[in-house]
Amino acid sequence: MAEKLLKIEEVALLLDVSTQTLNIWYKWARENPDNELAQLIPKYQQTGARQTRYWTQSDVWKLLEFKNKLPRGRGGVMGDVTQRRTKEK
Repeated sequence: MAEKLLKIEEVALLLDVSTQTLNIWYKWARENPDNELAQLIPKYQQTGARQTRYWTQSDVWKLLEFKNKLPRGRGGVMGDVTQRRTKEK
């Protein structure tokens, strides 16, 4: 039996983060593919560029592991994505 597919809202709820946070994680992983932490982020399923993204339950466990290993704070690894506006001013 195949795993149930989850939409971004369901995944965010299970991880106790916002959908924006998930989007930032994936944007950061695309920009830093060689980073050890980026390797933890699972690929989602999507049929087209603007179609709904889906994750499996096992993907949620991988994202939870990523969340727990992610350094926190303004100077953390996500700073190049999350602090972009501040740096451009």
